[in-house]
Amino acid sequence: MIEKLRLWLAAEANSRFLTEPPYGSYAEAAEQFVRDLQNSPLPQSIAEQVKAHVYSTLVTIVELRTRKILWELSQGREPKNTTAEEERLIRPLLKILRARPHRREAQEYVIVQFVTPHPAIITEDFKQIGPFNKGDLAKLPPRDAKDLEERGVARLLRLED
Repeated sequence: MIEKLRLWLAAEANSRFLTEPPYGSYAEAAEQFVRDLQNSPLPQSIAEQVKAHVYSTLVTIVELRTRKILWELSQGREPKNTTAEEERLIRPLLKILRARPHRREAQEYVIVQFVTPHPAIITEDFKQIGPFNKGDLAKLPPRDAKDLEERGVARLLRLED
């Protein structure tokens, strides 16, 4: 059991993503450990040291895996190879992740060049940019670019073939 946990910890430490856990849940690992310890003829003092070592190893595994899960979620991805406890943890977070509006893609922006100085603006996607000097370039949502162009403040740059 201890070797199995050691290998799991090494795999997690050496991987950017979650590795396949050797147990379906942390509870299953704990139950297996308790059974193994009860059947062991170890003296009490050594058994206590083994418990402390196993506890420390499991806590480190949980910490590493939790960080990986949060990183994957922050990247908009659903973590794979999760334990039962991790599934219960991330299920509500995944619901929120799936319900949030998707970020605009880069191709939904256009480039404008300012033809006059202009103060800072807040774009339709709630980003504050500027202020601008004559000749400055900016990447804007099309609606904001069109508004500035219609007011004679900026001109839309188009790629020519």
